[in-house]
Amino acid sequence: GVEIPALDNRIHPHYGVFSPLRGEYIDLVARTPMPRGSVAFDIGTGTGVLAAVLARRGGKRVIATDMDPRALACARENLQRLGLAQQVEVVEADLFPEGRVSLAVCNPPWLPARPSSPVEHAVYDPD
Repeated sequence: GVEIPALDNRIHPHYGVFSPLRGEYIDLVARTPMPRGSVAFDIGTGTGVLAAVLARRGGKRVIATDMDPRALACARENLQRLGLAQQVEVVEADLFPEGRVSLAVCNPPWLPARPSSPVEHAVYDPD
C-alpha cells in the first residue's frame, strides 16, 4: 500500500485505479477548514483517500462518487479497512450526487503529457 501520513495508515490502490503517489493535495485537504459535523463530497474518489481524510477530520458524512466500478470497489475496501465505512457513502455517479454540502473536493486523474487531440489542446495548461 501507499503510506498516507494524514491518515497515519496506508491506502491500497487496485489495478487500474490511480495511486495517491503525490501528497500535496492530500495535505491540502487535511489542512482545509471543515466544521465538525459537516457533510462533504469527494468527486472522483478513486482509492477513497480524500474521503478517508475528510471522515477522519470529523466530517459527519462524506459522499464519495466515481464512475469506475474498480474505483468504487477500491474505495469501499480502503474505507472498510480504515474503519470509516459508516461515515462515507460510496456512490456510483458521474459528478455530483444530490444534496448540498459544506465542502466538495475533487482530484481527477491526470497524466503529465503533451496534448495529442483537438479536445486535449482545448483543456491543456502548459503551466
